[in-house]
Amino acid sequence: MNLKKIQAMPFAPFRRESMERWRVTVKEPVVDGERMLVVDFLENTACVSYKRETPSFRIVCGKKSGEVKGITHEGKVQQKVLDSFRRFTGEYAMISPREEEALRRFLKAEKTGNHQLDNLCKWVEQTRQKMKKRSMEERGELMDEDYRLCPEALPEGMIDYIRREVLPEDRVIIYKKGNVQGTCSVCGRKVHVIGRRFVQGARVNCPNCGARVSCVLEDGCAFAANYIENVVAVQKGTDGKTVFFRQWLLRRDHTARWEHIEDFLQETVRYAIRGAKTAKWQKQGKWNYYMKTERYSLDDWTRWSDNRIYDGGYYFYTGGIETALQGTAMQYADLEGYLEEKRHNRNPIYFLEYHAKYPVIEFLWKAGYRNIVHNRIFGMDRENRNAILWERKKLKECFRFPLRILKLMPPEEWSLNDIQRVNDLWERYGEKITDTEIRLVLESKVDIQLWSRATAYASVGKILKYIQKQTEKRKEENPDRRNVSKDERIYRDYLRECEQLHFDLHDREILFPKDLTAAHNRTMEQVKFERNKADQEKFQKAVEKLEKFAWSEGEFFIRPAREQMELTAEGKALHHCVGGYIGDMAEEKTAIFFLRKVSEPDKPFYTLELQKKRVIQCRTEHNASYDRNPDVKNFVDMWMEKVVKKGRKKKAKEAAA
Repeated sequence: MNLKKIQAMPFAPFRRESMERWRVTVKEPVVDGERMLVVDFLENTACVSYKRETPSFRIVCGKKSGEVKGITHEGKVQQKVLDSFRRFTGEYAMISPREEEALRRFLKAEKTGNHQLDNLCKWVEQTRQKMKKRSMEERGELMDEDYRLCPEALPEGMIDYIRREVLPEDRVIIYKKGNVQGTCSVCGRKVHVIGRRFVQGARVNCPNCGARVSCVLEDGCAFAANYIENVVAVQKGTDGKTVFFRQWLLRRDHTARWEHIEDFLQETVRYAIRGAKTAKWQKQGKWNYYMKTERYSLDDWTRWSDNRIYDGGYYFYTGGIETALQGTAMQYADLEGYLEEKRHNRNPIYFLEYHAKYPVIEFLWKAGYRNIVHNRIFGMDRENRNAILWERKKLKECFRFPLRILKLMPPEEWSLNDIQRVNDLWERYGEKITDTEIRLVLESKVDIQLWSRATAYASVGKILKYIQKQTEKRKEENPDRRNVSKDERIYRDYLRECEQLHFDLHDREILFPKDLTAAHNRTMEQVKFERNKADQEKFQKAVEKLEKFAWSEGEFFIRPAREQMELTAEGKALHHCVGGYIGDMAEEKTAIFFLRKVSEPDKPFYTLELQKKRVIQCRTEHNASYDRNPDVKNFVDMWMEKVVKKGRKKKAKEAAA
């Protein structure tokens, strides 16, 4: 659908003093030999009865091409226009009989409840669904109805597998309210305790068979109260191409007899893989709230937009899996070896799915880089998710650095974080960095960002050896290092402070101090001193502007605070918070004055805050206001009248003392 001409068509203005919010205009231009239907929804800019959330927009319909597009008032094609158009089924809009007739002809609809706008909404939704389906077919995606390709029969041998592997692992006593009667899942007998009670989650010995079991309240909120565990099996679809991973919930048989296990299997999820495409359908949903999970059944298999695999615990039945995976990329997966891995969390569905999506997974696994595969399944984060170009077909194409670097460590020691670390090094330094230096970076596990500032003055090897030496030194001095900062972070801060102080980092004595901690403490104090020095200069300039307000009358005098330490001492002596006003005074946001007795010029008496020639507060000990002392209040009022508001200079010379 060629939309350039239609995008360029201007929107007609619509402004009318009325309650009508929308006006509909219809045009039928011919574009590339196809007659289009262009419907403009013009917003009434004079209507203020509604919030103006949706400006004017345009719907473009092509029956021959079977497409529909939404265009904003700015002329941009956007999906959100069609998303918001759904609500126009019942929206009232001004439309002329001629334009309504044009809609009727295009839609071939006689009945309407809203001037054909309801029929237009219906046509748009139907066309969007057809477009979505057509697009999915072109991309080779699984269709919404493909869940029907899954066999309905249970996999052969799965019932025996459940009886042999799953049920023996279910070791609980389901007890009733009253906490003394229950049923043991191990011996299948009803039990009764005397002299004690069953407690949710407690581990006890069955009074009948002596087996060690967990206590679970019948019909309680615990998962084990109603279910045993999830069971997953693999089957080939009836089309011979699609592989289905079927997931069942094994519901609890409260009689513990398990005569017909199939009656207690509830299929909840179907994962499908065809080629590199995946889909998921569910027949059960879950609500999670207040630390509780509530399951609810769905009437039919419903496709989930989220294709994530269940990452909880489940039993994986491998019977018939060779036949199911035959002819797919998953047939070469070392599933047996993966299931034998004990040091990592395992999710065989993910393992097989990634073999279908990313061929490089097979190469990495068989070459011994198993940690990387485990990281891809369970250990990825935002920083390392793109460390490897997973979509590439060959091993040498999926790394951003030469493959020779992989030989610097044994395959089993590599992780995604290591790959990302080498990526960062190669991006920064390329061939300038040696393999030996890369090995040092990998062995040290030090974050590159913490020492990269130093590479402008020394080689990577020298920097890492220095950090390692300082680390060993601090280990000797502080055997218990739980509360000690890491040396690489100290070094990063030290370098930053040296640059702030304009030190020459080309000098080896400065770049690599013998005692990093002591050097860092010195630079930290010096930076603090320089910062305070700048603040003091700023503070002094603010004080100079306030000296004109110094004044004396009778037994009192008033002057501005002249040093930062004076503010701190004043707040400490009078037990108020004026010490926190140092920054505001330096920035000239406020002005602080000391009101004192002439007979005791150095003893704190009252502290006054002035802003825009207005007294904000004047307080003495424990924040008591000057209103309580008439003599002080009269003095402040005279000072405001004679000095502050009139700008008169100080009356007595001793006020400046």
